[in-house]
Amino acid sequence: MAFRYLEDIAIADVAFEATGNTLEELFESCGLATMQVMVDLKTVDKDVKKEIKIKADTIETLLKKFLDELIFIKDSELLLFSKFDAEIKKNTYYELHVTALGEKLDINKHKLGVDVKATTMHMFEIKKDTKWKARVILDI
Repeated sequence: MAFRYLEDIAIADVAFEATGNTLEELFESCGLATMQVMVDLKTVDKDVKKEIKIKADTIETLLKKFLDELIFIKDSELLLFSKFDAEIKKNTYYELHVTALGEKLDINKHKLGVDVKATTMHMFEIKKDTKWKARVILDI
């Protein structure tokens, strides 16, 4: 799993490119990249387990919904995650099941970054060469 931030893509937002050997690893990398924008992942323990299930017609929509769900959970439940275990099934639609590990936000413990408001569709892309690769821009 890997990701890197793209400095020359979005001026007022945060752009990243994530990779994975499998589609599941790609989603895990994207989840980590999104969370790392909001908090230093080294400060987030893995005490809370959250199951996330999402369905979508396309893999792109599935990834966007997943990242938006992480943002929603952070805002509504004050949960931050530092590990993801994803499983994706394809039937007539894509189905994502993620086990996320993390903990409640603690301003005295966590080194916070910027607040992410949403995932944008601007320049959003998923492709597969030798590895799966995604480009995502987060609205901050």
